[in-house]
This record gives sequence, structure tokens and C-alpha cells, in this order.
Amino acid sequence: MNSRTVPLLLTVVALAIAAGSAAAAISGSPDISVSLEEDTIAAGEETTLGVVLVNSGDIDRGSSQNPSLSNEVTTARALRVDVRDSNAPISITTGTRSLGTVSTGTPTTASFDISVDEDAEPGTYQIPVELEYDYYNYISESTGTRSKSSVSRTRSVTVTVSDDATFSVTNVSSNTQVGSSGTVAVTVENTGRTAANNSEITLTSQNGELTFGERSRSTRSVESWAPGERQTFRYDISATEDAQAEPYPFNLSIAFDNPDGVRKQSTGTSVSISPDPEQSFSLSDVDSTLRVGDEGIIEATVTNDGPRAVSNIVVNWESDHSNLSPQETQIAVGNLEPGDSERVSFTVEATDSAQQTTKQFDFVASFRNTNGDREDSDTLEAQAPIRPDRDDFAVDSDNTSIGVGQSGNIELTVTNTRNVTMTDITAKVFTSSPISADDDEAIVDELAPGESETLTFSVSAEGSALEKAYPISLDFEYQEPDGDTKLSDTYRVGIDVTTPDNGGGSLPLTAIGGVALVLVLAVGGYMRFR
Repeated sequence: MNSRTVPLLLTVVALAIAAGSAAAAISGSPDISVSLEEDTIAAGEETTLGVVLVNSGDIDRGSSQNPSLSNEVTTARALRVDVRDSNAPISITTGTRSLGTVSTGTPTTASFDISVDEDAEPGTYQIPVELEYDYYNYISESTGTRSKSSVSRTRSVTVTVSDDATFSVTNVSSNTQVGSSGTVAVTVENTGRTAANNSEITLTSQNGELTFGERSRSTRSVESWAPGERQTFRYDISATEDAQAEPYPFNLSIAFDNPDGVRKQSTGTSVSISPDPEQSFSLSDVDSTLRVGDEGIIEATVTNDGPRAVSNIVVNWESDHSNLSPQETQIAVGNLEPGDSERVSFTVEATDSAQQTTKQFDFVASFRNTNGDREDSDTLEAQAPIRPDRDDFAVDSDNTSIGVGQSGNIELTVTNTRNVTMTDITAKVFTSSPISADDDEAIVDELAPGESETLTFSVSAEGSALEKAYPISLDFEYQEPDGDTKLSDTYRVGIDVTTPDNGGGSLPLTAIGGVALVLVLAVGGYMRFR
């Protein structure tokens, strides 16, 4: 090896060593820039700043054989972001945000709630954004050894306080109830420094249970809206029967023209609307006088269980029983405050085909809500018994004895056992030998429920009658309150035939017959021997 070869060999070896060293070490760091999603705010506004972070990375020495190692040295780890108000007229209400690992390429947003001072002067302001994170500043490609570093960086973003109109919701009220429609009133104040013109105020539902009819949003408008002025906007809203009596989220947004004629859009504001519970009623203290083949009454107490006072309440008969016929299907109740009650009564006729049992009866309370719209309650259920049929009248024997071969009067007391007044009552007696009726009808003008009248009939017992009780029959034809003429069942009453008492009393029929025979014989003899 000559003297010129040795230096050349040493140079080659040195270059090879240097190249090997370069290939075995990867170094670099994250490079994070910050900006704002929306950089315009307004005095008095409460809004959110969206801080957008983009990591573009900075590689000092990379690896062509293992690119993933290059990504490691540019990745920010355990990234923490904090926004300072500095000299800007704002208050930051959100603390430090931890974003974890942020690689290069994809933007990451950290949101901070802020409140802008009411007297904030229009203009631009610098807001510091502090970043703290860890990263691997060195990685050995041959051994995998890593060196970690922690850094703090301060970036800044620029916000502009506009003098445009800003808005604040001051009150939300609603009279909507579950399963009903109503109105929501939203009061909004222009908290900005300038007027808003041609404003459109849109309320948007975030759910399907509280809507604006068939739509999810509704818009109101106002032509001119001065600074400091409050406007109340009313929206018709409906709550389904599946809705709950709890807050539901809505979004309120306002589009307007500023004084320069530029169309602006306010930041959306969240509002909550809570429907009241569904209006409800209940039935209690159910009483019934229903009886097979008779007219009776179903009574119950209807109570307004709230939550609101309602007016023009009508209780409707909703039952469908083939053998029961209500005389009226609606009973007016009037107005009821929450917790108030009223007694209602339905007159019902049960036919002869009705069965003795306990039946369920359905009713619905119809009422006007606070908006004047008529609504129906859920079905109100009641159970009531139908009792067995009974006679129209009760007949009692007062004086029903007669002597053998004699005529006389008997007295029967008749009582109205129905729940209605019966009129034009004609009682008729039916007899068979050896009993006959000389006067077999009696008339009663009217019998109220439970009222009684004593009837007198003239009957005779033949001389051949035995001393015992003989039956006679009795029925009644009468008129009901609805004008129908009815014929009662037949009643049987016993007539006691007894031995006649002749002591000063009337002669028995046999004695009268004997006397008559003697007189006939005497007259015949006289005429013969004359």
C-alpha cells in the first residue's frame, strides 16, 4: 500500500462512519400554530371561542427506512391548552383543556367559553394561547432509545370586538302541556351598541317530541330593533303524548342587517322548554241504582287532578252496551280548579235482556284548555253493578176476608217500587169460581217512588165456597215518565172465605134463597085454593 492510498482509505472510512451515525439518529419537534374558528365577538355576548391547533411538525433528521419514527418526534404528547384574557375585555370561564396526543396534519379544536364585557370597546385584541406538551426529541434507530423533552409555548390569536347588535335571552315561558298544544314566549334583548334591522328570529327544536306542528323550526321577524330594546316572540308548539314533563333543548338564532346593510348571523343560543304534565281527571265514589228491566242512575264524582284550571267541562258517556241505554250522553260540569270536584249523574235504562252483573263504564272529560282549544281527557273508567229485576209494585193485603155466600169489600195496598214516578195507574182484579168480582177496577192518578195507595174492590163468595183461602189475580197498566204505557206482571193475593157471622149482620145467600122459596110456595097455594 503506497503513501497515497492510506489517506484515501482513511477518508472513505470516516465518511462511512459519519453516514452510519446519521442514519442511526432521528430528531425533530412539534410545530403547532393556533387560530380561531370565529374571531368576531360583541360586547355583552356570552359565546365560545374555538381555538384551532395545527401541528405541522419540524424534522431535523429523519429516517427513510422507518418513517413512523419521524412521526414520533413531531407528535405533541399530553398537550394542554390554556387561553388568557390578557388585556382583552373578556372573561374566560373554561379552564385548561387537555387534548392528549396531537399528530401532524389533522386540525384539533379546543373550545373555551367566554363572556365579553358589557362595555367592551370595539376593536381588535390579542389573546395569548399557552401550550404545554411533551415530545421525543431524539430516537436511536438502531437501539430504539428515546429522549423526551417538555416545552411551553405561547401563541396569540386576534379577536375583534364588533359594534354590531348582540342578543341575550332574558326569559322563556310556555303553557304547553304533554299531549297538547300551546305557546312558548321567548323574550330577547338587543345587548349590542347598534340597531338590528330586518331581523329573523328562528327557534329550532332539537327533538321530535316538542315541535311546531309538522315542522322542527319556526321563524318570527321584527323590522327594527334598537340597542337595549327587548322583544317577545311567541311560537305555537305541540307536545306529543310521549313527551315528558322535563326540559327539552331548543336553539335560538337571529339573522339581521347591521347599520351598514351587511347581513349578519348571531351565535346560536340554547334555550330549554319544559311542558307541564298532561291534564288529567279521575272518577271516584261511583254509585249505581241500575236494575234489570228498569231505569236507574249511575253517579260518580269527577275531579280535576290538574295541573291547571280548565273550563267548560263536559263528561261524555263513551260506553257501548247493547242492553243499556243512557237517557243523555253528556253532562255539563262547568269550570274546575285543580283539585276541585263535581258530582255527575247519568240516567240509564236497562232492558229486560240485561244481565245481573258488574260492568265497566267508560267516560271522557271534554274541556277547554288555557288557549281556548277543546281537548279530551284519557278514558275515565268506572265499575258499577246491575242488580236483578224486581216487581214494579208491591201489593199488601189489608182486609181480604169474606163470608161464605156473602159479598163485601176487600182492601189492597199498592206501593211503587220503581225509581220513577208512574201515572195513570189502572189496577184490575181477576177472579175464578167460587170467587167473583162485582167491582174489579181501581184507578190511581200518580205514585211517586216509594209512595203507596190503598185500593178497594167488591167481591163475592158463592154459597158453595169452602172455608179457606182462594187466590185472585191483580195487574196494573201504567204510564212511565217518557210517555210509554206498560203492563205490569200479574200479582196473586189470597182471599180468606170464612163462616158468616149472622148476628145482626147480613143474611147469607142460602138463607135468602130459602126465604124466597117459602114465599113462592105460599103465593102459589094461595092462588090455587082461592
